[in-house]
Amino acid sequence: MVATDRMVSLGGFIEFEHAVPKMMTASTRALAMSAGDALIGTQILREVVASLTGSPTILEMAQQLAANYAATRTARLEQNLLALRGLTLQSFYGAHNSLSPQIVMMLDQQMQQFNLGVEVVLAGVDESGAHIYSVQNPGQPQTLHDVIGYVAIGSGAIHAIQSMIGFGHTGDADYHETVFRVYASKRRSEVAPGVGLDTDMAVIEAGGIHWLSGEELEQLRGIYEEFEGSTTAALTKQLAAFKLGDPKADNGKSGTPADA
Repeated sequence: MVATDRMVSLGGFIEFEHAVPKMMTASTRALAMSAGDALIGTQILREVVASLTGSPTILEMAQQLAANYAATRTARLEQNLLALRGLTLQSFYGAHNSLSPQIVMMLDQQMQQFNLGVEVVLAGVDESGAHIYSVQNPGQPQTLHDVIGYVAIGSGAIHAIQSMIGFGHTGDADYHETVFRVYASKRRSEVAPGVGLDTDMAVIEAGGIHWLSGEELEQLRGIYEEFEGSTTAALTKQLAAFKLGDPKADNGKSGTPADA
C-alpha cells in the first residue's frame, strides 16, 4: 500500500499542486515515487524504468535506482561545482598537485556536501514477497525497510512515520487496517509545509496494482474524519471529567508533590 500527494517542487523554491500523480509504474507489481526536486526525481525514475528488462526482482530495481541516483548526483556535482572552473572530476583529481591547496580543500568539501535534493521510494512484490526500498543522497547503497514495514519521504515524512508508529503498525496488520493507516498517515503529514492536500493511493499485490478510485478515497476521507472527530470528542469528554486538585488547598505550600 502506497500513498502520495501531488505537490510538486521545482528548483527548491517553487511548489504547486500538479494534476499528474507522483507514482511511476516500475513493473506490473512495483511502483516508484520521489520527493524533492520533481524534474530530477522524475528523470531518475524514468531512466531506470526504461532500462529495466526481463523480470527483475525488487532488489535489482532498487540497486538500479541507487546506481542511477549516484550517477545523476555525480553529473550534477561536476556541472554545478567543477565545470564553472573549467574542470571535470578527472582533471580535478589529476591536477591536485598543481592547484592551490585551499581551492582543493574548498572544492572537496563542497563535493562531499553536495545534495541532489531528491529522495526515492520503491515498493513492490516479487517471488520472495513484498519489499520497500528507499534511496537518498548520495545514492548507493539502497535501504531496505521490510523489518519496520513502512517508510516515508519528503517534508511530511516525520509526521507520517510518527503516525504509523502510533498505530503500532507492522507487516502483519489486517489489509483494511493497513489501507486506513496509510491514508490517515498521509493526511496527518499535510500539516508539514510542502505537503499537498490531494491524495493518490495504490495497493500492490502479487496479482498486480490496484489504484484506489475517487469513490474509494472519498470513503476513506469520511472514515478518517469520523475517526479523528470521535477521538477528539472522547478526549474532550474525558478531560472534562478529569479533576485537578485545587491549588488553594495547598495552603501556600510549595515544592514538588510527594507522588510526582
